[in-house]
Amino acid sequence: MELNKITESDLSGKGVVGQPEVPGLSAEEMQAKVEEIVRGVAIVKINEIIDYLKENGATKADLESIVINAGAVTSVHGRRGSVVAQKGDYNAEMVGAAERKHAFEHLPEGSDPIDLDVLGASKKEHFHGNIEAGGNIGNTNGKIIMTGVGGILEAKEKSELGFVTEPVLVATSGAISFTAEENREYEYTGVTSLTMVGANVSCHGTIVFGSSAPNVSVSGFSASGGDDIFEAKANETWEFSCFGNRILWKNWGVI
Repeated sequence: MELNKITESDLSGKGVVGQPEVPGLSAEEMQAKVEEIVRGVAIVKINEIIDYLKENGATKADLESIVINAGAVTSVHGRRGSVVAQKGDYNAEMVGAAERKHAFEHLPEGSDPIDLDVLGASKKEHFHGNIEAGGNIGNTNGKIIMTGVGGILEAKEKSELGFVTEPVLVATSGAISFTAEENREYEYTGVTSLTMVGANVSCHGTIVFGSSAPNVSVSGFSASGGDDIFEAKANETWEFSCFGNRILWKNWGVI
């Protein structure tokens, strides 16, 4: 049997095309005329195709059983259809890979341990200068990391490296009473009285006295130099520097 297309000759004289405006047909005849192409041409042709496919077409099961001569894989270990590789289909030797147990041979105690030097890898136990395994250099907070002899990293105190930190500003006015502290910058204005106790520290400051003669008391220093603070007068500006429990005074007068 040969399948053919529907042609114009198959449609000639069928359907309502070419009918007059008033066909002069009964209702039953008109209904048949409207469906004539579908029933007499289309359905007939479709049924021919269906019969042909039933007799000559391949089913899904037929296609899955076809052995393709082009070399495509049609089954794996008896499994057909959508072939998906599964564990156990092949062993390491079949695919040219090392067996799983092979990895243990390359461990440090294995028969063929890996040479870390050849790989350029670090050994499990190695050193980075004096940095500990946890990344620590000593156990003191606040130190500066620097390179020492041979480029070895070292932790040093700021004072060892000569670093100078910004002094803490202390500024107030009126009746002043304080003990000298390390790394302070004192700025006192409108001072009516001054009570200062020395200490073994480094600090600096200025004192601007008020409009009346000040009451001054300075003690606790091992030595004092420069101008005599006990002669301070109203409205004068004085400067001092402390180092090693010693103090040096400068009277700038009324500015």
